[in-house]
Amino acid sequence: MSCSVHDLVRLERRGIPTAGIGTLPFADEALEQARLLGMPDLRMLLIPHPVQLLDPEQLDALADDIFDRVLKHLQETP
Repeated sequence: MSCSVHDLVRLERRGIPTAGIGTLPFADEALEQARLLGMPDLRMLLIPHPVQLLDPEQLDALADDIFDRVLKHLQETP
């Protein structure tokens, strides 16, 4: 997630809303990276781990489950 966090911070600093999505076991590391990059309040959506073992139907269901959260997240004022 480290590259993703860097990208999210860069985009947010440019005023572009982001919706970072990560899995629960990596939440602490991602939030610590954001803090070290000067954005301790970086908004992230956390999903269960692991996702790489899910089949396409399960991935579709997961995406459907979080879609509304992603949209809401993008519309929120930081």
